[in-house]
Amino acid sequence: MGETRTPRLWTSGRAVPATVPGWAAREHRRVRDTLLETRPAPYPCHFGVIGESGNSNHYTYWDLGRDSGAEAEAVARDLEEFIALQRGLPEERLSLLIMVGPPAPGRAFSWYRDLFWQVLSGLHACDRDAQPPDVPDDPDDPKWEFTFAGEALFTFGTCPAYGPRRSRVLGECLVIGVQSRMVFRSISGSTPAGRAAKKRIRRSLAAYENVPLLADSGDGTGSTTEKWKQYFPEIDGRPLTGSCPVRWGAR
Repeated sequence: MGETRTPRLWTSGRAVPATVPGWAAREHRRVRDTLLETRPAPYPCHFGVIGESGNSNHYTYWDLGRDSGAEAEAVARDLEEFIALQRGLPEERLSLLIMVGPPAPGRAFSWYRDLFWQVLSGLHACDRDAQPPDVPDDPDDPKWEFTFAGEALFTFGTCPAYGPRRSRVLGECLVIGVQSRMVFRSISGSTPAGRAAKKRIRRSLAAYENVPLLADSGDGTGSTTEKWKQYFPEIDGRPLTGSCPVRWGAR
């Protein structure tokens, strides 16, 4: 990666950097408005809402109009910085939101899904760190999950094509959310706090959107072993089958 670059990463509590393209600034406002809306029901991801209202959510962007390799490197460095920030604040649940645009009205769901996995593949190619010892590096292993900078991450895609699955629509372009797995350790489904959190989220989802819960989200006490199935689920929420879409193989 190069030695100099234009900083992209910013937090929701600060002004959008002047170097950010207009489309990304507009998308940031749309995402922020979605997270902070309260009618007809508040956005169901409590961590995302708390992060936005507390001005601790982090933002960056991937510009599809620029060289994909350069964009991957720029966003990879923002992701690296975000992970370092989270490690320094282990008690806080930080979120990174990557806006991938400009918006492309009328695109099919499959286009966004393919783009989501392309972005993850591009970031993986820029990862300079070894795989965490407790996470398999083969995507065909059921316990595989996305990692970067030696950290296991939960990532999820949102896009306009999700339509009625409103919790997966944050703006008018693909928006990828990233959280470190470390922030979920105290609220896993095996703990009372974790079970309570899952029940609260399920109630919030039911109030926010009139669609079936994701089959791969589990039974309220735990979720599917194959975490990638939650990254970019089908609109109707049916179980995903087959292999993980990433095909970069073991390192």
